[in-house]
Amino acid sequence: MELRLLLALLWRRRRLMLLVFGLVAGGLTLLTLVCETQYVASAKVYLYHSSTKASLLSRVNLDSAMMGSASLTDAERATYEDLATIVPVLRPLLDELHLTRKRKSLQLVEMVPLVRWAVDTWLPRFGRRPMTYEELTNKSIVHILFPRPYLKAAMMDDADILEFSSSAESMELAMALANAAARSFMAREADMRHGECRELAAAAAAELPRAREDYEKALAELGKLRQREKIVDLTAEGEKLVERFYSLSNERDSNRLLLLKAQGMLANVKGQMAKRPEFRKSGESIQRSSLIDSLKLTLRDLYMDLAVAKTRMTAEHPQVKEIEGKIEEAKRLIKGEAQKVFGSETISTDPTFTFLNERAAEYTAQAAGLESQDAAYGSLLDALEGRIMAFPERAAAEALLKVRVAAGELFLSNLNQLHRAAVAGQALDLSIAHLVEAATPPGRLDDYMRPKLSLMLALGIVLGGFLALTAALLAAYLDSSLSPAGAAVLGAPVAGTLPRRSGLPRAQAVRRLRDALFPVSGRPPKVLVVADALPGPTQAMDVALELGAALARSGRSVVLVDADLTRPSLHARLGLPLGPGLAEAVAGKVFRDAVILPGPESGLFALPAGQGALSPEAAEGLLDAPAVAGLLDGLGRRFDVVLVATAPAGASGDACSLARHADAVLACLRPWVDDAAAVARATADLAAAAGRAPRLVLVGAPDDEPSPRDVWADLLRRARHKRAAAPTA
Repeated sequence: MELRLLLALLWRRRRLMLLVFGLVAGGLTLLTLVCETQYVASAKVYLYHSSTKASLLSRVNLDSAMMGSASLTDAERATYEDLATIVPVLRPLLDELHLTRKRKSLQLVEMVPLVRWAVDTWLPRFGRRPMTYEELTNKSIVHILFPRPYLKAAMMDDADILEFSSSAESMELAMALANAAARSFMAREADMRHGECRELAAAAAAELPRAREDYEKALAELGKLRQREKIVDLTAEGEKLVERFYSLSNERDSNRLLLLKAQGMLANVKGQMAKRPEFRKSGESIQRSSLIDSLKLTLRDLYMDLAVAKTRMTAEHPQVKEIEGKIEEAKRLIKGEAQKVFGSETISTDPTFTFLNERAAEYTAQAAGLESQDAAYGSLLDALEGRIMAFPERAAAEALLKVRVAAGELFLSNLNQLHRAAVAGQALDLSIAHLVEAATPPGRLDDYMRPKLSLMLALGIVLGGFLALTAALLAAYLDSSLSPAGAAVLGAPVAGTLPRRSGLPRAQAVRRLRDALFPVSGRPPKVLVVADALPGPTQAMDVALELGAALARSGRSVVLVDADLTRPSLHARLGLPLGPGLAEAVAGKVFRDAVILPGPESGLFALPAGQGALSPEAAEGLLDAPAVAGLLDGLGRRFDVVLVATAPAGASGDACSLARHADAVLACLRPWVDDAAAVARATADLAAAAGRAPRLVLVGAPDDEPSPRDVWADLLRRARHKRAAAPTA
């Protein structure tokens, strides 16, 4: 039952649904036909961590944490997706391909048929201007109306493949744009790796002279000491201290190598940030942070405590773990403060600057930790040197020099290896990006055209149907008109329903209304006031005429009174001459029986409104006069039924005034047209005036609307009629 009601609701609003569906589907189809066709192409770049490159990068500490597997992490995928559309990658495209776009004014003119063909044929450079980086990567709904070259980069869901998708006014330009973007991305990615190697090589080269000088100095001092003095052996305790000194020296030198790498990476990132337009302050101002300086001092003390604790406790001791936790917390605070300082340079949400900002903060935290460790190592070595020097001076001096020579030799060797690896990295292809599928001409060009007519038609049908259904349901929800079911809650009985269209069904409905109002048995009303509940197309006079004719055909004498003095219409409907009528009879200007005229049916008589339309004030004064009651009483004694058609109850008080002198009131309602609240007020006013609830008649019931079956049957009937009327060959 609910489904039937829903279908009836949709069928009743079929015109609205057809309008919405036609606008949406037709609009999308028209848009497809008038808009300029764009062609799409794509190039794919595979991002793969090669084991050979991973080994070299690990030697120089570049992305060593990310090289554990061939697959990319989620963070790497997001980073590469953002870096693929940054300015350094796309600016070479604009210069290489000389990308231009048509002005919107020209594109509007080209929507006129044949104009686009004429412009492209004879004036290919007319109305064009160079494209910008933002226009190449930004796309909106306006892009459909005013297309231009567009580029998008996205990681594929099921593989570490970065796909460059482009659209342009020709397939050749679209393929060139996608391929050029892929090549530029790979070149930029390789340049970033080479830049890191360059910074690291420069840092190692700057440190090499000092390391070589320290080693040669320690070696020379050891040789002089051996020539000058005779050395005795140290005790076992002294040897342990010398071994501890040697171990700490190696750890300090390894820490210095890591510090060089971190400082090189930080310098490389700062160099890239300095080229960004968002970057405004100098590197010196960024490095000044009192909180970072205080945290560095805290880190130095923590590393010294950690070194002392490890000499007395195991690595798993709670106190050692607590100190290590404090160190990590201090590094996290340094990273957060560094990121805040770098982020305060700009409010830009550019993904490239955000990525560089995060890397700079990470390297700042690493460098701060390594610097603190280096300071802690220096303090520990000074303390150990003091304890060693407490032993016999010559033995202690030789032992210290031996340790310094060995440590310096190892540090110099490692530094040379680091420098050679960084220099080699500048000459190698360190990029992990590989072009695996270039954009090529497709086999079916239609599949790569946008907008595609078949796709837009399907979209128009689906979207139009959805919006049409939504519009119908929304209209039903917002509809405040009276429904047939809502008439039952007005507190007045429904005497009958009348179809809106004339014909046999309406005539039968009028007969049923007559029998319901004037039954054979009982006491039928003598005077019946017929009024519309609300203003609109006059229904009360039509109902009164048809009801009067039906009563006359049943053998009753009926007089039809036109009491709508402001809009008289009875004389025109019956073809009667304009003359005196009800207004003149009530005013006493003519005798009542002199203005009663015979109607079209035997037994049906008419009392017109008068010689002309009156003002509302004049009509109100006449119908409130005491003579009206006497006139209606006299008509009731002469005729079997008196039908009084009045003005609408919701617009005038005439219906209420006449209802006081009537035996019954018939209110005409229009379902799905009249407002429910206004109808309720009008029926309540009639009930109060008449002292009884009015009877209701619904004009234009739902059954009056043709069903889908009726519409289909009518179409088939017309088709058969045309075939039968067509001349045979």
